[in-house]
Amino acid sequence: MKDEPLLFDPKRSLADRVAATFALEGPLARKTQGFAARAGQVEFALAAAEALEKKSTLVAEAGTGTGKTFAYLTPALLSGATVIISTAGKPLQDQLFKKDIPILSRALGLNVRAAVLKGRSNYVCLHRLKRVRDEGLLPERDSYEKLRKIERFAEITKTGDKAELTDVPETDRLWPYVTSTRENCLGSERCPYYEECFVKLAREKALESQIVVVNHHLYLSSMAMKRQAANKIDGMLPAAQLTVFDEAHQLPQIASDFFGTKFSTYQLQDIASEARQYGEAYLRDGAKWSNLYDDVVKHVYDLRLAVMEIGLVEGDRKSVQNIERFHELRAPLNEAVKAFERLGNAFEANKGRNDEVDTLYEYWKTVYAECERWQKFLKKAEKAEKAQRSAKAESENPAPGPDSEPATDAPANGPSKGMIRWVEVLQNGVRFNETPLSFSNEFREMREAEGGAWVFTSATLSAAGNFKHYLMEVGLPPETAAHSWESPFVYWEQGCFYLPNLPAPANNTLEHAGRVVEAAWPLINAAGGRTFVLCTSLAAVNRAADLLEAKLKANRSPWPLLVQGEMPRATLIEEFRRRGNAILVGSMSFWEGVDVRGDALSLVVIDKIPFAPPDDPITTARCDAIRASGGNPFFEYSLPEAIIALKQGAGRLIRSETDRGVLMLCDSRVADKPYGKRILKSLPDFYRTRRAEKAIEFFLNPTAYYEGLYH
Repeated sequence: MKDEPLLFDPKRSLADRVAATFALEGPLARKTQGFAARAGQVEFALAAAEALEKKSTLVAEAGTGTGKTFAYLTPALLSGATVIISTAGKPLQDQLFKKDIPILSRALGLNVRAAVLKGRSNYVCLHRLKRVRDEGLLPERDSYEKLRKIERFAEITKTGDKAELTDVPETDRLWPYVTSTRENCLGSERCPYYEECFVKLAREKALESQIVVVNHHLYLSSMAMKRQAANKIDGMLPAAQLTVFDEAHQLPQIASDFFGTKFSTYQLQDIASEARQYGEAYLRDGAKWSNLYDDVVKHVYDLRLAVMEIGLVEGDRKSVQNIERFHELRAPLNEAVKAFERLGNAFEANKGRNDEVDTLYEYWKTVYAECERWQKFLKKAEKAEKAQRSAKAESENPAPGPDSEPATDAPANGPSKGMIRWVEVLQNGVRFNETPLSFSNEFREMREAEGGAWVFTSATLSAAGNFKHYLMEVGLPPETAAHSWESPFVYWEQGCFYLPNLPAPANNTLEHAGRVVEAAWPLINAAGGRTFVLCTSLAAVNRAADLLEAKLKANRSPWPLLVQGEMPRATLIEEFRRRGNAILVGSMSFWEGVDVRGDALSLVVIDKIPFAPPDDPITTARCDAIRASGGNPFFEYSLPEAIIALKQGAGRLIRSETDRGVLMLCDSRVADKPYGKRILKSLPDFYRTRRAEKAIEFFLNPTAYYEGLYH
């Protein structure tokens, strides 16, 4: 029942009803504890209402504390529109579904049908759970006790969402054994538990709901399903009158990955391992499964050795254009693919005998198709290399014989049209990637096919107030409505920006990390720990952690040191909150999506401006494309990307009206380079200084404020 009839009066415009909701005596103020409308929040809500009524697009940058979820949810609920909200991660999904939507619905007197839909690996798979129980396949000694908890949970839960079972951490190694992926799901025709399937039930609920909360990857997957089926199926999501991308700054990266393709040597080994396991369990007479597995593993190992022999090492991410002897991978890749093909022949020979094996065969086909694409590409690369050698030989020996063949125009190692081919060396294998230069055309077509209104929102979408880079990335026209609302926090009083007098970061990451720790140590002491040290590379993380550990021991300091990689990210953050005086050292994965309020975090140290590495294959290719079209890649791509990332890192410091702290950026280019002004304009309006004693005094004398800039 609608308790606020005036808010749903069809004679009143949606904008009027939205304004009334946020009024001083409106339902939010009367029925929501601690609610206080903010000017930016109301303006955002009115802009979202306009976009909804006009079926247009809004890009909304809303600073921390603006209250953006209520801003876009209010017009959505008042209009009765069907809404899809897509986020980058699960924390915001859970906040929207469990907190924000229920609070707003109660305030408006509405009974809103809402659903949260996560990736299938978040739900218990009843079939795999039974298989693990029957076969006793457990990853760790204490997994049996956890398995019993999951079994009891599966019997009583309505959703099957593993996040509801707090007794078994979401990062536990047992979960992949009792959840499914797109590749190993048996599907409706084969699974004996299909009617009870938690993923199926979650999707059915989503299709019947007014508001559906998903993540970016799942949203793109659903839209792709529609396009691939030529709209003959509805996908996983209802047709939306309003689509909201929250945490929209992460959309370009996620979409680039989604619209690209890849395969890894780990996949070949993993499929072979699963084939051996299933084959020996169910089809012992079908093939010599262990021999097939050994065959794949041997040739995959040879391929990995060949990758090392041409000069690549763990951690490398290189475009094929920048790998001198790339063509030498053709022979070892061919042998690995032949071994993988022999495994596929065994799948085909046993087709129809076992559902698990048949499902694995379908996954094999997908990976094999990608392998074939790279085989063809390597064949062309080798042909191009031979042609270049022949041309060089002829230029050195210009008297060809009558039967000599002319040099061919074989394609070089460059990307397919509009695609970037690159190789990544991981700890557990080698990944071959093909990433689009831009996904904007595909994404624009997807949006046009869906129709309705669109809102893209985040705290970081512009560079110094300019949205050009973001609009270009997501395929929105330059005239798209784009607004920025500043945070209501009083940054000048709550924070200090300290830019130490250090040499500009050079190529020596370890040397710069040492300078960062030396400069930050006095502030860490003044803050009593309570510090994030955010680095732009894993090498810097390891070096900074080693130096900090030595200083803590030498000074007998009581502050715990937490380092990325010691435990899962979520566990590290929770431990940081719990300790209250810890120092956490992390790389880019800690620059965003981390919300530590209160005194536990008072100092954020950033080692340098987060420009992409100069040899990053995707950045290099996109910059080359901008340069080829007559643009300036630094100002059009590299700088805006770095500013948006830096704003995210800086945003970890002040998370509420009562937070206080110091942001320390150890990169003098902000002061020395002309582009530094754009960076400073993008950061919160903190009190600014270049003197360490002033930054330290911010901790020691909280009531003191200073005039001037860079004293």
